[in-house]
Amino acid sequence: MDERSAKVIAEALGGAAWHSGGGVWLVLKERPDGRLVVISDEVVCEYAGLRDFEAGAAASATIRLC
Repeated sequence: MDERSAKVIAEALGGAAWHSGGGVWLVLKERPDGRLVVISDEVVCEYAGLRDFEAGAAASATIRLC
């Protein structure tokens, strides 16, 4: 996902655009229960929280988009 797409999607969902490096942009959306949803152009993942995501923990749920 490019920067512009990430920012548009993040704004629509009330999340944040996040640059993961190498030209890859993601959308991060924290749920009210503290869980984190991470969206790329290929997959949507759910993590227990930001710490787990940043630590490279396995996602608790995954939906492939392509």
